[in-house]
Amino acid sequence: MPDLIDTLEERGIKVFQSSIPHDDKFDGLAAQVNDTPVIVVGKDWPGDRQRFTMAHELGHMALHGRLPDELDEEKAAHRFAGAFLVPASEAIKELGESRSWLEPAELYVLKQTYGLSMRGWIYRASDLEILNQSAARNMWDYFRRNKWVKTEPGDPYPAEKPKLFKQLVFHSLAEVLIGESKAAELLHIPIVHFRKLRKVDSSEQEALN
Repeated sequence: MPDLIDTLEERGIKVFQSSIPHDDKFDGLAAQVNDTPVIVVGKDWPGDRQRFTMAHELGHMALHGRLPDELDEEKAAHRFAGAFLVPASEAIKELGESRSWLEPAELYVLKQTYGLSMRGWIYRASDLEILNQSAARNMWDYFRRNKWVKTEPGDPYPAEKPKLFKQLVFHSLAEVLIGESKAAELLHIPIVHFRKLRKVDSSEQEALN
């Protein structure tokens, strides 16, 4: 899924991004607003974190009330997210059925291909027992020694941007349901910039993104 936000929005799940500074304790939000499922993620997060968070919150929506009491929903949503982004068949195709080590450069390529973090790939390989417990522990020790647990090496996966809300604003403007001032307010840009945006000014398009 090259664009997870589009995939979710095409299926009726609204995705919003928050630019309010978050600490490490904020990992996204899922809610129901007027019978519409909503997911909130950080606007400035790397794309792989956005994607995992969206898949994780989707897991909560799918699994809530359906799990046996002995299963932890948070852990189940984590497992769901990994499987959603990289199904078992894809993980085995890419990694093989059994490994004793995963090269960081290999994980980086897979991260850029699937939009799942390098750490996410280690978790996925461990969940599927491609890496046994000892091999997974060695991988985590290596990542900790290189200080890659919070910030991974290489270029980040590109962040995703919701498109549906912007489209709905212009739709409402075209149907004269709102005026220019309200449309600019909804998009959080000055009215002069909005008028350039209406004319498909490329510099304004980039600024809005």
